[in-house]
Amino acid sequence: MATTRLVMAGISIAAMGLLTGLGVSAESIVTDSSNPPRVQLHAEAQAEPVAAGTPKAGAETPAIKPAHEDLILLTVDKSRLSAELKTLPEAGKASELLKTFRIAIGKEDGDKEREGDNRTPEGIYFTASPIDGKSLPQKYGPLAIPIDFPNPIDKFSRKTGYGIWLHGVEKDTRVDQAKVTEGCVAFYNSDIESLTSWLRPDQAVVVIAHDTAAVNKAEEQQAVHRRTMEWADAWKARDLERYMSFYSPEFVNADKNLKAWHAYKRAVFGSYKEMKIDFDTTRVITHPKYALSVMNQDFRGDKRFISIGRKMLYWMRGADGKWYITREVFEGRKIKPMRFSEAEIATLSSRRSSASISTGMGSSPNL
Repeated sequence: MATTRLVMAGISIAAMGLLTGLGVSAESIVTDSSNPPRVQLHAEAQAEPVAAGTPKAGAETPAIKPAHEDLILLTVDKSRLSAELKTLPEAGKASELLKTFRIAIGKEDGDKEREGDNRTPEGIYFTASPIDGKSLPQKYGPLAIPIDFPNPIDKFSRKTGYGIWLHGVEKDTRVDQAKVTEGCVAFYNSDIESLTSWLRPDQAVVVIAHDTAAVNKAEEQQAVHRRTMEWADAWKARDLERYMSFYSPEFVNADKNLKAWHAYKRAVFGSYKEMKIDFDTTRVITHPKYALSVMNQDFRGDKRFISIGRKMLYWMRGADGKWYITREVFEGRKIKPMRFSEAEIATLSSRRSSASISTGMGSSPNL
């Protein structure tokens, strides 16, 4: 797979920080039948590669199946100063480790709480488009990949700050110093360059934790997945009270608290004679602090409203130990599995880090 770099040049550093300030976007459904809403269709077609040769007229051309097709996950372990590139399969299926990386993190210990505290945040994030290092200070190396800190849960927790990136370094020896950034995650330059092919904008998930052994525990993944499916079934059945039982008392969506959300959904449920919701590509990520379920959603109300995109549910544990939705986000773009071959995995695994010979992956970090 050729490495693709999306270049964003000529943008000031202050403006770059705004790239990660992604807010919560609520679904907007107009229920006034006298003024029907504009049909929104965000489905994206993707052509399938076909086998070589010219097929006979009318014959079906078989598609070439990739060796792998899955979402991509990068886990960052702050206690071990390492990151792992993995597949992100459906709940209950084993993740495949693709490569392990040495990293450097923030100068100060603990989860990020406020701007300027020099701590690396802990949570579940999505990557944005890479930034070419030519438009950045030298310390960021050849490129930087922003993540969406602060995300909806960070904002719920009143955390402040911006501009948290995965990036390279001016010299690889800086990574060996372990705790040197203002909160970003730094990689050897050859490593961050190889990651651009895998951490696709708005598609790859980055999970940062003090100890990633507590990430995606099987029993927690299965519990959140089960709650997600039950929530979806209640919505499909228009069982309003059962549907609302999945939401936390602290739930907020844009300007709607739980009571306003209840009234809003009552109006939506009653505004259509026919309402159909389908979901696919559901994934669940659990973290010691909260969980996220993300899926593609296809909503159709009568013949006057279509909304296709991704739904993200942020779950937190309640006092009763159950998971409840604290934040909900809908975006008009789908989440898509990445296709990759065994040869591409081998290329990634065989790439040698640009670290100095004396400080390779197996060396002890300089704390």
